[in-house]
Amino acid sequence: MRVDRLFPPIMIVLALAAFLLLFGLDNLPFWQDEAETAGLAKNVLTYGVPRAYDGVNIISQERGSEFGPNFLWRWSPWLQIYVAAAAFRLGGLTTFAGRLPFALMGLACIFLVYQLVRRNFGDRTWALCAATLLTCSVPFLLYARQCRYYSLGALFTLMSLYAFKEDWQSRFRPALLLCLSIGFLFYTNYLLFFSYVMPAFLVGIWLYPREFPLKRTTIITLATLILIVPGLFLFNIQAQSQIMNLIIIPKNLSDYFGDLVQFMIPLPIALYLLWRWRRVFWTRAGIPEESGEKFILFLGLIIVGNIIVLSLAPQCEHRYLVHLYPLCAIIVGWIILRAWRYDKISGVLLAFLLFFTNWLYLVPMEWLQITNRPNHTNRQMLTYPNLPLRLFLAELFSPYPDVNRNFIRFFQTQARPGDLILTTYGDLPLQFYTPFQVIGGLQGKLSPSRPPDWVVSRYEIRYNRNYQLQDAEKFIREKLSLAADYQAISLPWEDEPFGNRPDPYYHRFVPAARPLAQVVIYKKLTPRQNVP
Repeated sequence: MRVDRLFPPIMIVLALAAFLLLFGLDNLPFWQDEAETAGLAKNVLTYGVPRAYDGVNIISQERGSEFGPNFLWRWSPWLQIYVAAAAFRLGGLTTFAGRLPFALMGLACIFLVYQLVRRNFGDRTWALCAATLLTCSVPFLLYARQCRYYSLGALFTLMSLYAFKEDWQSRFRPALLLCLSIGFLFYTNYLLFFSYVMPAFLVGIWLYPREFPLKRTTIITLATLILIVPGLFLFNIQAQSQIMNLIIIPKNLSDYFGDLVQFMIPLPIALYLLWRWRRVFWTRAGIPEESGEKFILFLGLIIVGNIIVLSLAPQCEHRYLVHLYPLCAIIVGWIILRAWRYDKISGVLLAFLLFFTNWLYLVPMEWLQITNRPNHTNRQMLTYPNLPLRLFLAELFSPYPDVNRNFIRFFQTQARPGDLILTTYGDLPLQFYTPFQVIGGLQGKLSPSRPPDWVVSRYEIRYNRNYQLQDAEKFIREKLSLAADYQAISLPWEDEPFGNRPDPYYHRFVPAARPLAQVVIYKKLTPRQNVP
């Protein structure tokens, strides 16, 4: 019996992906954004709905604008919160349980990439290449290992594309899958919904006009609208639209396209595709006739449309591109296959560069002098030419000395029941992992009934959307006398800004050779200690 029948190559890729996604999943604690989702999910277990207040702590990173008088969460959709809550119900309030369903969805994305290409284009090599690229994409792995919506959004994006290619025009199940995947994408993150659905719909009508029958398209559209209408009223979308700033749109466009070519589709490949499809932009005669290449053009235009829509949002964050990583893997896998069929040596070399290095992504950007290095990175990060999987494996087997873990362990052992902790950032991990009341962070105005027992003034000073000091920073400077009323405790840890943040611009795999600053924690002096 043939070896590939006993051990199909895709099974080997999925086994590797399962290891990379699941091994050491709880090595590091939730960082600030993850702890927001985890904290709300924890409250779901008590109240049945995501409340931002549990009787002790308030969950907020937008000065309290995420909820109303009843503390019901209305800032972002709830699906990711209920997924985490279900995981906590089954596996307990642990880091591993919170991240597990999202890591499994990342694994499902890799399999679905393979299935989407193999089933619709009959090319197992292309399918395997695309699945392997996504498996080796360290930024995608970092995001999929988070207790956050990232892999959930990628999965629903892929499911919608899978349903689109499954004869949804005449079959009920693909039509239902298309409707549900788009609707659930809204409840995953409505910014992803608006940035993906509108470009996909417009590009689909342009490239596949005969595949959009009026009756079935109208039914799917109305069903999807009915599905998302409750969320339009429940989630506070209007409040977030008010913080839009048209002046920053050009910068957002530049940053997003920079992210695209530095981590997702290398600039040489992007330029090759632009040159290859140059006629498409002024005549339909330039649309490829071959089904595989036409689908690649479809995905490429969806990605461009996503970026254009995302640039209108006030915050420009790499996390809003994560649902596009599978699409990019399919595109780049197609390019590798074309290179292989043109010249075997070129194909192997290109595959090696794309599977194991980030050189093709970063070196051209460095030549053009449009990278941001070395402003806030070091040579052991994804913004330097590296072997990303080597860095990723180094972190798996030798976990980074995470700043949040150090704070959690300190207060678990040093603080006493009833203590009040004030911190300028990192409040949400402390709220999730310790029993203490934790104030400050990005919660907004502070009015504690008594001076805090502990003060953590982080090294990095943070500002709000109006470029003013955050309220916690101002409270410490204006209301407290740290030198007179508190004992400074210097600790041998680096006061690294975020902890396990997955953003490829910020994620650190190994400790810096020269730490920025050490942590200082202030402990309130007792009246006896205050006496000279």
